[in-house]
Amino acid sequence: MGKSGYRKFCARCVPKMLTEIHKTSRMGAALEFLSLYHTDGEDFLNRIVTGDETWVAHVNAETKQQSMAWGHTGSPTRLWKARQTLSARKVMVTVFWDAQGILLIEFMTRGTTINSEVYCRTLKKLKRAIQNKCRGLLSSGVVLLHDNARPHTSVRTGEILRKFK
Repeated sequence: MGKSGYRKFCARCVPKMLTEIHKTSRMGAALEFLSLYHTDGEDFLNRIVTGDETWVAHVNAETKQQSMAWGHTGSPTRLWKARQTLSARKVMVTVFWDAQGILLIEFMTRGTTINSEVYCRTLKKLKRAIQNKCRGLLSSGVVLLHDNARPHTSVRTGEILRKFK
């Protein structure tokens, strides 16, 4: 620290600065959740379904035995195989889960952009998964937690969610 009492420091990056409207909205949602928990307890927690998308790196590992090939006695004894780059082995995956475990895992086709149309198709698959895995959850009212990405907050997505209740 110098004579002036000031010192240098590094700022930390945050994903996004929240506006007062966002802060108020989040506080309102948190208070609503607390109220529902105080009223319904564990029943409320068991109605929560959470979802998110992420990039997943995958490797198609091949054992030495699997990579062996037949060759003529005059063929070279060593085959060369190029390594895949990590970026070529990433895929977008959407996962939904509840208190009991995973409800739906959906791997996106390479080159697919997640827009409201794609997200609404995923929500329809989620509805079927909930019907198959969690009898009675739809009738008790699912509380869906997802971030506020554009496909999640579009008018079309809102219409599907209202339709599903």
